[in-house]
Amino acid sequence: MVQNATRTEVSLLPAYGRDFDMRRAPWGYVALAGLLLAACDGTGASDGEQASGEQASLEGESIDLVVPYDPGGGYDTYARLLAPYLEDCLGATVVVRNEPGAGGLLATSQTFVAPPDSLRTVLMNTVGAISAQLSEAEGVNFDAGDFSWLARVSAEPNVLAVAADSEFETFQDLIDAERPVRFVATGPGSNEYVNSEVLPKVYDFPAETVTGFEGSEEARAAVLAGDADAHILPFDSQISAIDAGDLRPLLVIGRQPHESLPDVPTVSDFPTGEAQQASLDALIELVETGRSLAGPPDMDPDHLAALRTGVDCALGNEELVAEAEEQQRDIDPLSGEETATVVDEALDAPAEFQDLVKEAP
Repeated sequence: MVQNATRTEVSLLPAYGRDFDMRRAPWGYVALAGLLLAACDGTGASDGEQASGEQASLEGESIDLVVPYDPGGGYDTYARLLAPYLEDCLGATVVVRNEPGAGGLLATSQTFVAPPDSLRTVLMNTVGAISAQLSEAEGVNFDAGDFSWLARVSAEPNVLAVAADSEFETFQDLIDAERPVRFVATGPGSNEYVNSEVLPKVYDFPAETVTGFEGSEEARAAVLAGDADAHILPFDSQISAIDAGDLRPLLVIGRQPHESLPDVPTVSDFPTGEAQQASLDALIELVETGRSLAGPPDMDPDHLAALRTGVDCALGNEELVAEAEEQQRDIDPLSGEETATVVDEALDAPAEFQDLVKEAP
């Protein structure tokens, strides 16, 4: 059974790595006569086999699946969707823990300094974490390139939306705005924050980003109440409010239209200068890192292989994919190795883009 736990963290600790209130279950070495993949579907050998033909097993262990935000948001939905399938694939207990704080940076930093032999994993806002690292934001206590990457879960394009009754009817209206457009974001470690800071600079229109919200739902409420103008989130976190008629989508931050929003323009419909285009391309590539699962750096290779195999098994389960589709949640997985590659590419963004990110307050 999937266990749930919620811990509220509202401010950064003065120093990470001490006095953490987190679960640190020991790994242990459990012999497995057979292959871990057999726990998923019995189809045969996995990529994580040891030379002896045996693979490290997590059967009977307890795994923390940390969500860096409050319950109820998109990341929480994905974690609770994934957890029971991951349990089935690994034969382990998965405990979903909500650890909000600093726009997701708190839980990310705590995972980075967790012991390598712990079973702590985090469903990371990879876009926000990388952008926060590039901007050298306060509260960053990690190097994204050093995490033990397990998989990418999803990577939907971001959608800029305003309230249905907003004075801004098109993205061109934002570009032509004579007053600052007020964007909302949970904090500097979030996907919505980097998009809200970079996009106005690329298209040279006045804007400001209001932060400090407990989660994306609270940020959206500010837009709906008229206290702010616009909100940028992944498609799957916007579509329910769009379908309900609460939000009006103005722009897909991607190169191609989204199949569910065929009439909404993309950034390709709004050409920019060469330098700005390089930054826009880097932003789109950053978004492709999506929502990803990671563990602490320097995990034991056999344990890392077991976790990767289990996550691949869960994300490939047709029932999980169908359940996600019912909830309008995209599953677009990459392997752990592929995820590490796209993260490294995003960290190697052009200087023009890194400068824009560093200019963010």
